[in-house]
Amino acid sequence: MSFDEETVVAQVRRLSLRELRVWVREGWVRPAQSARGPVFDNVDIARIRLLCDLRKDMSLPADALPVILPLLDRLHQTRRELKSLSEAVEKQPEEVRQTVVATFRNIHGDTQDRDG
Repeated sequence: MSFDEETVVAQVRRLSLRELRVWVREGWVRPAQSARGPVFDNVDIARIRLLCDLRKDMSLPADALPVILPLLDRLHQTRRELKSLSEAVEKQPEEVRQTVVATFRNIHGDTQDRDG
């Protein structure tokens, strides 16, 4: 589903059109472009809500966002990759799954011993 700027502002009530345009210009939100202007999808809306939380609820300064947003993006990418890896392991024969889990526990245990 796609939304224009006015629809986004109507959906995210704590957002002004001016703020939305600034966030797009800064690259914090990256909507698709159409002949009629920017087009936002559900992922864009979720990111806009996150930005509202960070800026308005947590009072995070604008100059911190270029640091925070790439870290959050990387965290979400890592979660997607781990989910895919988990699905791949689940498709393996039971013996392979058990070996992978045991190896993970050995490695993870070693890491916890060093860190903690």
